[in-house]
Amino acid sequence: MARKIDFDPDDVEFFGDLGSIGSPKLDKMMNGGIPRGFTILCIGEPGAGMDLFMKQFASVAEDPENTILLSTAESENEILQVYRRYKWPLDLMVRTLGEEFNEAVLEKELEASRFRLEGFSMEDIQRLAQTRFVEENTTDYLIEMANQVTQLGPFFRCAIDNLDFFFQRNEAARVISMLRVMQAHTQLNRGLLVLSVSSGTVAHSIEREISLISDIVFEFEVKQLGNSFETRMVIRKFRNSPENLRVYTYRVTPEEGITPETVDRVI
Repeated sequence: MARKIDFDPDDVEFFGDLGSIGSPKLDKMMNGGIPRGFTILCIGEPGAGMDLFMKQFASVAEDPENTILLSTAESENEILQVYRRYKWPLDLMVRTLGEEFNEAVLEKELEASRFRLEGFSMEDIQRLAQTRFVEENTTDYLIEMANQVTQLGPFFRCAIDNLDFFFQRNEAARVISMLRVMQAHTQLNRGLLVLSVSSGTVAHSIEREISLISDIVFEFEVKQLGNSFETRMVIRKFRNSPENLRVYTYRVTPEEGITPETVDRVI
């Protein structure tokens, strides 16, 4: 039986039933925003703007101390550069798990490879394994992600960009199990959780299972039209609100980031 959360009445009034998706125009098109407690899945093609959307979602930090962007592909410096470019608030929490993994594992593997190329014997390398050059890394980054999310309090906002990192290093069933834990925590605490995964990263059956866990599914597409490109966001699923299923053509502006231009109903 799920534990009951006693919400502060002032918080209930302040946060309301809906949260912004990160774009005022998109909020308006979705009848005010995203219901609190929802998990959103973003599936995107390279170049379609999904990575920018994840940052934009996190930038709407009603409570910066309860808002976090978890990135597996970019460094903190790269992320903050984007935030400065769009003049988004910088007081939210950012954790770069991919950067942590690179520092803990890949850099040490590269150091060992360099020793091999320079003529070190395997015995030398094994001896170096006892030093700072090649330390065994036992961090479970999937658990780290789940712990980070489940430590967030009521009405939190969290963006995880993206899940490719975890599916490439773990069994799919284990990743999905952690996603279910985070989805339950989000629902219980009336938080907002957005996840992203690249198109074609996982098998169709796995993608479908993640979609079933999620309350909303966005697909980001980019199409070439002559010498230009068109970017589109397709809302494939919106729990209890099928009227919100749409195709949004969007552009990126210096003032608003990702902002929709036209709307067509999905048939």
